[in-house]
Amino acid sequence: MKTIITLFTIFFLSFQCSRFQFGSNQTKDETAGAVITFLQGTILISTQGKEIQAKLGDVIRPGDRIVTKLGRVDLQTYRGEVIRIKDNSDVLFREIAGQSRQNTDIHLWAGNLLVKSVKLKSGQNLSVTSPTMVAGVRGTVFSFELEKGSVPKVKVYEGAVAVAFKTSPKLIEINEGLSKENYNRLVKTLEENEVVLEPGECLEVNPNLNELVYLINAKVAAGTLSGDELSGFIDFDSGLSKAGSAVTPQEKAEAETLVVIPSETVKKQIESQNTNSTEAVTTTIAKEHEEKRFEALNKITADAEKTGLDNEEEIHNHYSVLETIHKSNGEILSGAVVAQLGDIFIVHSTKGVFQLEMNDIEYVEYKNFKVKTKTKK
Repeated sequence: MKTIITLFTIFFLSFQCSRFQFGSNQTKDETAGAVITFLQGTILISTQGKEIQAKLGDVIRPGDRIVTKLGRVDLQTYRGEVIRIKDNSDVLFREIAGQSRQNTDIHLWAGNLLVKSVKLKSGQNLSVTSPTMVAGVRGTVFSFELEKGSVPKVKVYEGAVAVAFKTSPKLIEINEGLSKENYNRLVKTLEENEVVLEPGECLEVNPNLNELVYLINAKVAAGTLSGDELSGFIDFDSGLSKAGSAVTPQEKAEAETLVVIPSETVKKQIESQNTNSTEAVTTTIAKEHEEKRFEALNKITADAEKTGLDNEEEIHNHYSVLETIHKSNGEILSGAVVAQLGDIFIVHSTKGVFQLEMNDIEYVEYKNFKVKTKTKK
Protein backbone atom coordinates (compact mmCIF):
# COMPACT_ATOMS: atom_id res chain seq x y z
CA MET A 1 0.00 0.00 0.00
CA LYS A 2 1.39 3.31 -1.12
CA THR A 3 0.55 5.24 2.06
CA ILE A 4 2.14 2.65 4.29
CA ILE A 5 5.31 2.44 2.21
CA THR A 6 5.63 6.22 2.27
CA LEU A 7 5.06 6.36 6.03
CA PHE A 8 7.68 3.71 6.71
CA THR A 9 10.18 5.29 4.33
CA ILE A 10 9.92 8.63 6.10
CA PHE A 11 10.36 7.21 9.56
CA PHE A 12 13.03 4.70 8.60
CA LEU A 13 15.13 7.64 7.51
CA SER A 14 14.29 9.76 10.54
CA PHE A 15 15.03 6.84 12.87
CA GLN A 16 18.50 6.31 11.41
CA CYS A 17 19.40 9.98 11.26
CA SER A 18 18.10 10.82 14.74
CA ARG A 19 20.52 8.32 16.29
CA PHE A 20 23.33 10.73 15.53
CA GLN A 21 21.85 14.21 15.41
CA PHE A 22 18.77 14.93 17.49
CA GLY A 23 17.50 18.35 16.52
CA SER A 24 20.13 19.05 13.89
CA ASN A 25 19.21 20.31 10.48
CA GLN A 26 21.16 21.56 7.50
CA THR A 27 18.99 24.68 7.48
CA LYS A 28 19.20 26.57 10.77
CA ASP A 29 15.81 27.85 11.86
CA GLU A 30 15.82 30.12 14.89
CA THR A 31 12.01 29.99 15.02
CA ALA A 32 11.92 26.22 15.56
CA GLY A 33 10.76 25.83 19.14
CA ALA A 34 8.00 25.50 21.71
CA VAL A 35 7.16 27.68 24.70
CA ILE A 36 6.13 26.49 28.15
CA THR A 37 2.73 28.09 28.65
CA PHE A 38 1.74 26.33 31.88
CA LEU A 39 3.47 24.07 34.39
CA GLN A 40 2.89 22.51 37.75
CA GLY A 41 5.34 20.63 39.97
CA THR A 42 8.95 19.70 39.23
CA ILE A 43 9.92 19.80 35.54
CA LEU A 44 13.50 19.31 34.34
CA ILE A 45 14.90 20.32 30.95
CA SER A 46 18.08 18.84 29.48
CA THR A 47 19.47 21.26 26.92
CA GLN A 48 22.94 21.60 25.40
CA GLY A 49 24.46 19.28 27.99
CA LYS A 50 22.92 21.09 30.98
CA GLU A 51 19.96 20.24 33.19
CA ILE A 52 17.79 23.10 34.41
CA GLN A 53 14.49 23.41 36.21
CA ALA A 54 11.76 24.59 33.89
CA LYS A 55 9.86 27.81 34.36
CA LEU A 56 7.03 29.55 32.57
CA GLY A 57 8.10 31.05 29.26
CA ASP A 58 11.10 28.78 28.72
CA VAL A 59 11.71 27.94 25.06
CA ILE A 60 12.25 24.29 24.13
CA ARG A 61 14.45 23.73 21.07
CA PRO A 62 15.01 20.68 18.84
CA GLY A 63 17.18 18.22 20.74
CA ASP A 64 15.91 19.25 24.19
CA ARG A 65 14.58 16.66 26.61
CA ILE A 66 11.90 17.14 29.28
CA VAL A 67 11.51 14.94 32.36
CA THR A 68 8.49 15.41 34.60
CA LYS A 69 8.40 13.97 38.07
CA LEU A 70 5.44 14.95 40.22
CA GLY A 71 4.29 17.57 37.75
CA ARG A 72 3.03 18.31 34.28
CA VAL A 73 3.72 20.92 31.65
CA ASP A 74 1.94 22.41 28.62
CA LEU A 75 3.89 23.63 25.59
CA GLN A 76 2.83 25.45 22.44
CA THR A 77 4.98 25.30 19.32
CA TYR A 78 5.76 28.09 16.89
CA ARG A 79 3.35 26.41 14.45
CA GLY A 80 0.60 26.16 17.06
CA GLU A 81 0.61 22.55 18.29
CA VAL A 82 -0.11 22.14 22.00
CA ILE A 83 1.52 19.29 23.91
CA ARG A 84 0.77 18.31 27.50
CA ILE A 85 3.45 16.19 29.16
CA LYS A 86 1.99 14.48 32.22
CA ASP A 87 3.54 13.17 35.43
CA ASN A 88 6.50 10.76 35.34
CA SER A 89 7.26 11.28 31.66
CA ASP A 90 10.50 11.42 29.70
CA VAL A 91 10.21 13.16 26.32
CA LEU A 92 12.74 14.06 23.65
CA PHE A 93 11.92 16.75 21.07
CA ARG A 94 13.79 15.43 18.04
CA GLU A 95 12.28 18.06 15.74
CA ILE A 96 10.10 21.12 16.28
CA ALA A 97 8.50 22.98 13.41
CA GLY A 98 9.34 26.61 12.69
CA GLN A 99 9.11 28.93 9.71
CA SER A 100 11.27 26.72 7.49
CA ARG A 101 11.29 23.42 9.38
CA GLN A 102 8.23 21.41 8.49
CA ASN A 103 8.28 18.60 11.05
CA THR A 104 7.53 18.20 14.73
CA ASP A 105 8.81 14.83 15.99
CA ILE A 106 8.28 14.00 19.66
CA HIS A 107 9.87 10.86 21.10
CA LEU A 108 8.29 9.41 24.23
CA TRP A 109 10.67 7.26 26.26
CA ALA A 110 8.09 6.84 29.02
CA GLY A 111 4.98 8.52 30.35
CA ASN A 112 1.88 10.08 28.89
CA LEU A 113 1.26 12.81 26.32
CA LEU A 114 -1.89 14.65 25.27
CA VAL A 115 -1.47 16.35 21.90
CA LYS A 116 -3.58 18.89 20.03
CA SER A 117 -2.43 19.38 16.46
CA VAL A 118 -3.10 22.21 14.05
CA LYS A 119 -4.42 21.63 10.56
CA LEU A 120 -1.24 20.78 8.67
CA LYS A 121 -0.42 21.86 5.16
CA SER A 122 1.06 19.70 2.45
CA GLY A 123 4.62 18.72 3.37
CA GLN A 124 4.15 19.38 7.09
CA ASN A 125 4.24 16.53 9.60
CA LEU A 126 3.59 15.89 13.26
CA SER A 127 4.61 12.56 14.73
CA VAL A 128 4.90 10.98 18.16
CA THR A 129 7.22 8.00 18.43
CA SER A 130 8.23 5.42 21.01
CA PRO A 131 11.04 2.85 20.71
CA THR A 132 8.63 0.62 18.75
CA MET A 133 5.84 2.79 17.37
CA VAL A 134 5.19 5.87 15.27
CA ALA A 135 1.95 7.85 15.22
CA GLY A 136 1.47 10.36 12.41
CA VAL A 137 -1.31 12.92 12.71
CA ARG A 138 -3.04 15.65 10.76
CA GLY A 139 -5.26 18.00 12.75
CA THR A 140 -6.33 15.99 15.77
CA VAL A 141 -6.42 15.51 19.54
CA PHE A 142 -5.03 12.26 20.91
CA SER A 143 -3.16 10.67 23.80
CA PHE A 144 -0.01 8.55 23.62
CA GLU A 145 0.99 6.57 26.70
CA LEU A 146 3.96 4.31 27.36
CA GLU A 147 4.52 2.57 30.67
CA LYS A 148 7.73 0.67 31.36
CA GLY A 149 7.41 -2.94 30.25
CA SER A 150 4.11 -2.33 28.48
CA VAL A 151 2.93 -1.76 24.91
CA PRO A 152 2.21 1.78 23.68
CA LYS A 153 -1.36 3.03 24.14
CA VAL A 154 -2.84 5.48 21.64
CA LYS A 155 -6.37 6.89 21.84
CA VAL A 156 -7.98 9.43 19.52
CA TYR A 157 -10.39 12.08 20.77
CA GLU A 158 -10.74 14.09 17.55
CA GLY A 159 -9.49 13.66 13.97
CA ALA A 160 -7.42 10.64 12.93
CA VAL A 161 -4.02 9.13 13.74
CA ALA A 162 -2.09 6.65 11.57
CA VAL A 163 -0.05 4.24 13.70
CA ALA A 164 2.63 1.82 12.51
CA PHE A 165 5.59 -0.12 13.88
CA LYS A 166 8.90 1.72 13.67
CA THR A 167 11.70 -0.60 12.59
CA SER A 168 15.17 -0.20 11.20
CA PRO A 169 15.62 -0.81 7.44
CA LYS A 170 18.44 -3.21 8.41
CA LEU A 171 15.73 -5.69 9.32
CA ILE A 172 15.61 -6.77 5.68
CA GLU A 173 19.26 -7.86 5.99
CA ILE A 174 18.62 -10.01 9.07
CA ASN A 175 17.01 -13.37 8.46
CA GLU A 176 19.22 -15.74 10.40
CA GLY A 177 17.52 -17.49 13.30
CA LEU A 178 14.14 -17.44 11.57
CA SER A 179 12.81 -19.88 9.04
CA LYS A 180 12.18 -18.37 5.61
CA GLU A 181 8.46 -18.69 6.21
CA ASN A 182 8.56 -16.91 9.56
CA TYR A 183 10.91 -14.25 8.26
CA ASN A 184 8.58 -13.49 5.35
CA ARG A 185 5.60 -13.34 7.72
CA LEU A 186 7.44 -10.92 10.00
CA VAL A 187 8.45 -8.56 7.20
CA LYS A 188 4.95 -8.64 5.69
CA THR A 189 3.32 -7.95 9.07
CA LEU A 190 5.56 -4.96 9.72
CA GLU A 191 5.31 -3.51 6.23
CA GLU A 192 1.56 -3.92 5.81
CA ASN A 193 0.40 -3.28 9.35
CA GLU A 194 -0.79 0.30 9.67
CA VAL A 195 -3.86 1.25 11.67
CA VAL A 196 -5.79 4.50 11.26
CA LEU A 197 -7.52 5.39 14.51
CA GLU A 198 -10.58 7.64 14.54
CA PRO A 199 -12.45 9.33 17.42
CA GLY A 200 -13.42 6.87 20.13
CA GLU A 201 -10.88 4.27 19.02
CA CYS A 202 -7.71 3.03 20.71
CA LEU A 203 -4.72 0.99 19.60
CA GLU A 204 -4.30 -2.71 20.34
CA VAL A 205 -0.78 -4.11 20.01
CA ASN A 206 0.49 -7.68 19.79
CA PRO A 207 2.88 -7.69 22.80
CA ASN A 208 5.12 -10.37 21.29
CA LEU A 209 5.64 -8.41 18.10
CA ASN A 210 6.12 -5.19 20.06
CA GLU A 211 8.84 -6.90 22.10
CA LEU A 212 10.52 -8.13 18.94
CA VAL A 213 10.49 -4.68 17.32
CA TYR A 214 11.99 -3.23 20.51
CA LEU A 215 14.74 -5.85 20.42
CA ILE A 216 15.47 -5.25 16.75
CA ASN A 217 15.67 -1.47 17.11
CA ALA A 218 17.81 -1.55 20.26
CA LYS A 219 20.19 -4.21 18.96
CA VAL A 220 20.52 -2.71 15.48
CA ALA A 221 21.32 0.69 16.99
CA ALA A 222 24.07 -0.93 19.06
CA GLY A 223 25.22 -3.18 16.19
CA THR A 224 24.77 -6.30 18.32
CA LEU A 225 21.70 -8.04 16.89
CA SER A 226 22.11 -11.78 16.47
CA GLY A 227 19.80 -13.80 14.27
CA ASP A 228 19.50 -16.41 17.01
CA GLU A 229 17.71 -13.87 19.20
CA LEU A 230 14.84 -13.76 16.71
CA SER A 231 14.19 -17.47 16.69
CA GLY A 232 11.89 -17.48 19.73
CA PHE A 233 9.43 -15.04 18.18
CA ILE A 234 6.98 -16.67 15.79
CA ASP A 235 3.65 -14.97 16.53
CA PHE A 236 3.59 -12.64 13.53
CA ASP A 237 0.06 -13.15 12.22
CA SER A 238 -1.21 -10.03 13.93
CA GLY A 239 0.50 -6.80 14.85
CA LEU A 240 -1.70 -3.75 15.25
CA SER A 241 -5.46 -3.47 15.44
CA LYS A 242 -7.99 -1.07 16.89
CA ALA A 243 -10.87 -1.28 19.32
CA GLY A 244 -13.73 0.93 20.33
CA SER A 245 -12.99 3.09 23.37
CA ALA A 246 -15.54 5.83 23.90
CA VAL A 247 -14.16 9.21 24.94
CA THR A 248 -15.20 9.65 28.56
CA PRO A 249 -16.58 12.92 29.93
CA GLN A 250 -13.36 13.32 31.92
CA GLU A 251 -11.21 12.80 28.80
CA LYS A 252 -13.33 15.26 26.83
CA ALA A 253 -12.99 17.78 29.64
CA GLU A 254 -9.21 17.35 29.83
CA ALA A 255 -8.89 17.86 26.08
CA GLU A 256 -10.77 21.15 26.48
CA THR A 257 -8.25 22.30 29.10
CA LEU A 258 -5.49 21.99 26.50
CA VAL A 259 -5.88 25.66 25.63
CA VAL A 260 -4.20 27.64 22.86
CA ILE A 261 -2.88 31.15 23.48
CA PRO A 262 -2.42 33.66 20.62
CA SER A 263 0.31 32.47 18.26
CA GLU A 264 1.82 35.95 18.12
CA THR A 265 2.77 35.71 21.79
CA VAL A 266 4.46 32.32 21.33
CA LYS A 267 6.33 33.48 18.23
CA LYS A 268 7.51 36.64 19.97
CA GLN A 269 8.87 34.63 22.91
CA ILE A 270 10.73 32.19 20.64
CA GLU A 271 12.20 34.92 18.49
CA SER A 272 13.31 37.04 21.48
CA GLN A 273 14.71 34.20 23.60
CA ASN A 274 18.30 35.28 23.15
CA THR A 275 17.58 38.88 24.09
CA ASN A 276 16.77 40.50 27.42
CA SER A 277 13.22 41.42 26.44
CA THR A 278 11.37 38.21 27.33
CA GLU A 279 10.14 39.11 30.84
CA ALA A 280 7.23 41.17 29.53
CA VAL A 281 6.29 38.41 27.10
CA THR A 282 6.36 35.82 29.89
CA THR A 283 3.93 37.97 31.86
CA THR A 284 1.70 38.08 28.81
CA ILE A 285 1.89 34.29 28.46
CA ALA A 286 0.76 33.85 32.07
CA LYS A 287 -2.14 36.27 31.64
CA GLU A 288 -3.34 34.88 28.31
CA HIS A 289 -3.15 31.27 29.46
CA GLU A 290 -5.04 32.10 32.65
CA GLU A 291 -7.81 33.75 30.63
CA LYS A 292 -8.05 30.81 28.22
CA ARG A 293 -8.05 28.13 30.90
CA PHE A 294 -10.73 29.92 32.91
CA GLU A 295 -12.84 30.05 29.74
CA ALA A 296 -12.28 26.30 29.31
CA LEU A 297 -13.13 25.53 32.95
CA ASN A 298 -16.30 27.63 32.74
CA LYS A 299 -17.37 25.77 29.60
CA ILE A 300 -16.72 22.37 31.24
CA THR A 301 -18.75 23.51 34.26
CA ALA A 302 -21.63 24.70 32.05
CA ASP A 303 -21.61 21.45 30.05
CA ALA A 304 -21.78 19.42 33.27
CA GLU A 305 -24.68 21.52 34.53
CA LYS A 306 -26.58 20.94 31.27
CA THR A 307 -26.66 17.17 31.91
CA GLY A 308 -29.07 17.77 34.80
CA LEU A 309 -27.63 14.87 36.80
CA ASP A 310 -28.42 15.22 40.50
CA ASN A 311 -28.31 11.78 42.12
CA GLU A 312 -25.50 9.34 42.82
CA GLU A 313 -26.65 6.64 40.40
CA GLU A 314 -26.91 9.04 37.45
CA ILE A 315 -23.54 10.62 38.23
CA HIS A 316 -21.89 7.21 38.60
CA ASN A 317 -23.35 5.96 35.30
CA HIS A 318 -22.27 9.09 33.44
CA TYR A 319 -18.72 9.40 34.79
CA SER A 320 -18.12 5.70 35.58
CA VAL A 321 -16.96 6.67 39.05
CA LEU A 322 -18.46 7.86 42.32
CA GLU A 323 -16.33 9.81 44.76
CA THR A 324 -16.74 11.52 48.10
CA ILE A 325 -15.10 14.94 48.21
CA HIS A 326 -14.21 16.00 51.75
CA LYS A 327 -13.90 19.78 51.88
CA SER A 328 -11.62 21.65 54.27
CA ASN A 329 -14.64 23.30 55.93
CA GLY A 330 -16.10 19.90 56.87
CA GLU A 331 -18.69 19.77 54.08
CA ILE A 332 -18.93 16.47 52.18
CA LEU A 333 -19.93 16.22 48.52
CA SER A 334 -20.90 13.01 46.74
CA GLY A 335 -20.19 12.95 43.01
CA ALA A 336 -17.26 12.91 40.60
CA VAL A 337 -14.21 15.03 39.79
CA VAL A 338 -14.80 16.00 36.17
CA ALA A 339 -11.55 17.83 35.48
CA GLN A 340 -8.54 19.44 37.08
CA LEU A 341 -6.23 22.12 35.75
CA GLY A 342 -3.63 23.53 38.05
CA ASP A 343 -5.21 24.12 41.47
CA ILE A 344 -8.79 24.13 40.19
CA PHE A 345 -11.05 21.07 40.42
CA ILE A 346 -14.46 20.80 38.76
CA VAL A 347 -16.73 18.62 40.89
CA HIS A 348 -20.13 17.37 39.73
CA SER A 349 -22.03 16.49 42.90
CA THR A 350 -25.58 15.75 43.96
CA LYS A 351 -25.67 19.35 45.27
CA GLY A 352 -24.56 20.87 41.96
CA VAL A 353 -21.43 21.53 39.91
CA PHE A 354 -18.64 23.45 41.62
CA GLN A 355 -15.19 24.81 40.84
CA LEU A 356 -13.06 24.19 43.92
CA GLU A 357 -9.51 25.24 44.65
CA MET A 358 -7.09 22.62 45.94
CA ASN A 359 -7.04 24.35 49.33
CA ASP A 360 -10.82 23.85 49.52
CA ILE A 361 -10.39 20.05 49.41
CA GLU A 362 -9.10 17.93 52.28
CA TYR A 363 -9.15 14.68 50.31
CA VAL A 364 -11.10 12.71 47.73
CA GLU A 365 -12.33 9.28 48.76
CA TYR A 366 -12.94 6.51 46.26
CA LYS A 367 -14.62 3.20 46.89
CA ASN A 368 -11.45 1.29 47.70
CA PHE A 369 -8.74 3.88 48.20
CA LYS A 370 -8.02 7.51 48.98
CA VAL A 371 -6.11 10.19 47.15
CA LYS A 372 -5.10 13.07 49.40
CA THR A 373 -4.77 16.49 47.82
CA LYS A 374 -3.77 18.17 51.06
CA THR A 375 -2.21 16.96 54.28
CA LYS A 376 -4.51 17.26 57.25
CA LYS A 377 -3.36 19.82 59.76
